[in-house]
Amino acid sequence: MYLWLDDIRDPRKHGCGDYVWAKTYHEAIAVLQTGQVTTCSLDHDLNIEQTMQVWGPATTSEEKTGYDVLRWLEQNPKFIPPDGIRVHSLNPSGRLRMEKLIERLYGR
Repeated sequence: MYLWLDDIRDPRKHGCGDYVWAKTYHEAIAVLQTGQVTTCSLDHDLNIEQTMQVWGPATTSEEKTGYDVLRWLEQNPKFIPPDGIRVHSLNPSGRLRMEKLIERLYGR
């Protein structure tokens, strides 16, 4: 099974029509906990407040991000997708932070 985490972007419009679409941290964790995820593509910002924080004034969103999903995987390594994780976030600092954690998850 493939997992797509993004609150706005439809995976079908990005060439990932066979991915399960999770829009929140909690939905993504529920899909990962099935133990069936072989690969996933993650966004960092999972609500408009977080997105605006990157491109505008800071906000106080407490919604978990795609980075938090990776931190959950770090604490629950048996659910790390064996075929890899990619980041499709447009948030430059969030993307970099996520990519560094992915490297640690896979021991690179």
